[in-house]
Amino acid sequence: MAIDFDAPHEEPDPWGYETHWYEKRRRALIAALLPGEKLGQVLEIGCSTGLITQMLAPRARHVLAIDVSPKAVSLARERLQGLAHVEVVQADITQDWPARSFDQILLCDVAYYLSEAQLSQLARNVRIQASADCVLLLAHWRHPFAQVITPAPAAHDLLAEVTGFARLAGYQDHDLLIDVLSASSVSVAQKDGLL
Repeated sequence: MAIDFDAPHEEPDPWGYETHWYEKRRRALIAALLPGEKLGQVLEIGCSTGLITQMLAPRARHVLAIDVSPKAVSLARERLQGLAHVEVVQADITQDWPARSFDQILLCDVAYYLSEAQLSQLARNVRIQASADCVLLLAHWRHPFAQVITPAPAAHDLLAEVTGFARLAGYQDHDLLIDVLSASSVSVAQKDGLL
Protein backbone atom coordinates (compact mmCIF):
# COMPACT_ATOMS: atom_id res chain seq x y z
CA MET A 1 0.00 0.00 0.00
CA ALA A 2 1.50 3.33 -1.06
CA ILE A 3 1.17 6.13 1.48
CA ASP A 4 -0.26 9.45 0.28
CA PHE A 5 1.98 12.05 1.93
CA ASP A 6 0.35 14.88 -0.04
CA ALA A 7 -3.08 14.41 1.60
CA PRO A 8 -2.13 15.64 5.11
CA HIS A 9 -0.48 18.69 3.55
CA GLU A 10 -3.82 19.78 2.10
CA GLU A 11 -4.78 20.73 5.69
CA PRO A 12 -3.83 24.20 6.98
CA ASP A 13 -1.83 22.65 9.85
CA PRO A 14 -0.83 19.07 8.97
CA TRP A 15 -0.51 16.80 12.03
CA GLY A 16 -1.05 19.88 14.23
CA TYR A 17 2.60 20.89 13.82
CA GLU A 18 1.91 24.54 14.63
CA THR A 19 -0.81 24.16 17.26
CA HIS A 20 -0.04 21.11 19.44
CA TRP A 21 2.26 21.61 22.44
CA TYR A 22 3.63 18.10 21.76
CA GLU A 23 4.98 19.30 18.39
CA LYS A 24 6.39 22.59 19.73
CA ARG A 25 8.09 20.70 22.57
CA ARG A 26 9.42 18.05 20.17
CA ARG A 27 11.08 20.74 18.03
CA ALA A 28 12.63 22.32 21.14
CA LEU A 29 13.99 18.94 22.28
CA ILE A 30 15.46 18.28 18.83
CA ALA A 31 17.17 21.69 18.81
CA ALA A 32 18.55 21.19 22.32
CA LEU A 33 19.83 17.65 21.68
CA LEU A 34 21.90 18.59 18.62
CA PRO A 35 25.34 18.78 20.26
CA GLY A 36 26.90 21.59 18.25
CA GLU A 37 26.06 25.29 18.32
CA LYS A 38 27.17 25.54 14.69
CA LEU A 39 25.63 22.81 12.54
CA GLY A 40 27.61 23.16 9.30
CA GLN A 41 26.15 21.19 6.38
CA VAL A 42 22.72 19.83 7.35
CA LEU A 43 20.52 17.23 5.68
CA GLU A 44 16.93 17.11 6.92
CA ILE A 45 15.00 14.10 5.65
CA GLY A 46 11.22 14.53 5.76
CA CYS A 47 11.07 18.31 6.17
CA SER A 48 7.27 18.53 5.73
CA THR A 49 6.25 22.21 6.02
CA GLY A 50 9.73 23.36 7.05
CA LEU A 51 9.20 24.15 10.74
CA ILE A 52 12.28 22.23 11.90
CA THR A 53 14.22 23.55 8.89
CA GLN A 54 13.34 27.09 9.94
CA MET A 55 14.59 26.36 13.46
CA LEU A 56 17.88 24.87 12.20
CA ALA A 57 18.65 27.56 9.60
CA PRO A 58 20.23 30.17 11.93
CA ARG A 59 22.73 27.56 13.21
CA ALA A 60 23.61 26.05 9.81
CA ARG A 61 25.97 26.98 7.00
CA HIS A 62 23.70 25.17 4.53
CA VAL A 63 20.52 23.10 4.88
CA LEU A 64 19.29 20.59 2.32
CA ALA A 65 15.68 19.84 3.29
CA ILE A 66 14.06 16.90 1.49
CA ASP A 67 10.51 15.58 1.41
CA VAL A 68 8.81 12.98 -0.76
CA SER A 69 5.62 15.08 -0.99
CA PRO A 70 5.50 17.80 -3.68
CA LYS A 71 2.81 19.60 -1.64
CA ALA A 72 5.03 19.59 1.48
CA VAL A 73 7.96 20.92 -0.54
CA SER A 74 5.81 23.74 -1.88
CA LEU A 75 4.72 24.72 1.65
CA ALA A 76 8.30 24.49 2.97
CA ARG A 77 9.64 26.64 0.13
CA GLU A 78 7.01 29.26 0.90
CA ARG A 79 7.92 29.25 4.61
CA LEU A 80 11.68 29.38 3.94
CA GLN A 81 11.79 31.88 1.07
CA GLY A 82 14.52 34.45 1.51
CA LEU A 83 16.91 32.00 3.24
CA ALA A 84 19.55 31.66 0.53
CA HIS A 85 21.46 28.95 2.40
CA VAL A 86 18.39 26.67 2.61
CA GLU A 87 17.58 24.36 -0.30
CA VAL A 88 14.26 22.48 -0.35
CA VAL A 89 14.05 19.50 -2.71
CA GLN A 90 11.34 16.97 -3.55
CA ALA A 91 12.91 13.50 -3.55
CA ASP A 92 12.49 9.96 -2.30
CA ILE A 93 15.52 9.43 -0.06
CA THR A 94 15.35 5.67 -0.60
CA GLN A 95 16.10 6.24 -4.31
CA ASP A 96 17.82 9.63 -4.55
CA TRP A 97 20.57 10.03 -1.96
CA PRO A 98 22.45 13.36 -2.28
CA ALA A 99 26.12 12.94 -3.22
CA ARG A 100 27.67 15.35 -0.74
CA SER A 101 29.07 15.33 2.79
CA PHE A 102 26.96 16.29 5.82
CA ASP A 103 27.78 17.34 9.38
CA GLN A 104 24.23 16.81 10.69
CA ILE A 105 21.54 14.48 9.37
CA LEU A 106 18.03 14.60 10.80
CA LEU A 107 15.52 11.82 10.29
CA CYS A 108 12.34 12.83 12.08
CA ASP A 109 9.09 10.86 11.79
CA VAL A 110 10.30 9.05 8.66
CA ALA A 111 12.10 5.84 9.66
CA TYR A 112 8.99 3.88 10.61
CA TYR A 113 7.68 4.20 7.04
CA LEU A 114 10.72 2.28 5.76
CA SER A 115 11.50 -1.43 5.63
CA GLU A 116 14.57 -2.88 7.33
CA ALA A 117 16.27 -3.19 3.93
CA GLN A 118 15.57 0.48 3.15
CA LEU A 119 16.81 1.54 6.60
CA SER A 120 19.99 -0.50 6.18
CA GLN A 121 20.68 1.16 2.81
CA LEU A 122 19.94 4.58 4.28
CA ALA A 123 22.38 3.87 7.12
CA ARG A 124 25.09 2.82 4.64
CA ASN A 125 24.49 6.05 2.69
CA VAL A 126 24.78 8.05 5.92
CA ARG A 127 28.08 6.34 6.77
CA ILE A 128 29.50 7.01 3.29
CA GLN A 129 28.50 10.70 3.18
CA ALA A 130 29.15 11.54 6.84
CA SER A 131 31.80 14.06 7.87
CA ALA A 132 34.34 12.91 10.49
CA ASP A 133 32.12 14.00 13.38
CA CYS A 134 28.72 13.73 11.70
CA VAL A 135 25.65 13.64 13.94
CA LEU A 136 22.57 11.60 13.04
CA LEU A 137 19.49 12.66 14.99
CA LEU A 138 16.49 10.31 14.96
CA ALA A 139 13.13 11.45 16.40
CA HIS A 140 9.96 9.38 16.17
CA TRP A 141 6.43 8.99 17.54
CA ARG A 142 6.34 5.81 19.65
CA HIS A 143 2.69 4.82 19.27
CA PRO A 144 1.59 2.26 16.65
CA PHE A 145 -0.42 3.37 13.62
CA ALA A 146 -1.54 1.68 10.43
CA GLN A 147 1.33 2.78 8.15
CA VAL A 148 4.18 1.67 10.45
CA ILE A 149 6.51 -0.77 8.70
CA THR A 150 9.38 -0.76 11.23
CA PRO A 151 8.60 0.36 14.81
CA ALA A 152 10.65 3.35 15.99
CA PRO A 153 12.83 1.50 18.57
CA ALA A 154 13.76 -1.19 16.03
CA ALA A 155 14.48 1.45 13.36
CA HIS A 156 16.75 3.41 15.74
CA ASP A 157 18.62 0.25 16.78
CA LEU A 158 19.13 -0.82 13.17
CA LEU A 159 20.39 2.63 12.11
CA ALA A 160 22.83 2.69 15.05
CA GLU A 161 24.09 -0.80 14.25
CA VAL A 162 24.58 -0.31 10.51
CA THR A 163 26.15 3.17 10.75
CA GLY A 164 28.36 2.07 13.62
CA PHE A 165 27.83 5.52 15.14
CA ALA A 166 28.12 6.00 18.91
CA ARG A 167 25.06 7.02 20.93
CA LEU A 168 25.82 10.50 22.27
CA ALA A 169 22.46 11.37 23.78
CA GLY A 170 18.82 10.50 23.79
CA TYR A 171 15.40 11.26 25.13
CA GLN A 172 12.42 9.00 25.66
CA ASP A 173 8.95 9.42 27.07
CA HIS A 174 5.62 7.67 26.52
CA ASP A 175 5.12 9.39 23.13
CA LEU A 176 8.54 10.30 21.74
CA LEU A 177 11.88 8.60 21.11
CA ILE A 178 14.98 10.63 20.19
CA ASP A 179 18.47 9.23 19.65
CA VAL A 180 21.55 11.27 18.82
CA LEU A 181 24.20 9.15 17.10
CA SER A 182 27.62 10.37 16.04
CA ALA A 183 30.58 9.25 13.96
CA SER A 184 32.71 10.71 16.78
CA SER A 185 32.38 10.01 20.51
CA VAL A 186 33.71 13.44 21.53
CA SER A 187 31.37 15.05 24.07
CA VAL A 188 29.91 18.57 23.95
CA ALA A 189 32.14 19.61 26.87
CA GLN A 190 35.22 18.20 25.11
CA LYS A 191 34.37 20.08 21.91
CA ASP A 192 33.86 23.25 23.95
CA GLY A 193 37.30 22.90 25.58
CA LEU A 194 35.94 22.27 29.08
CA LEU A 195 37.72 18.91 29.41
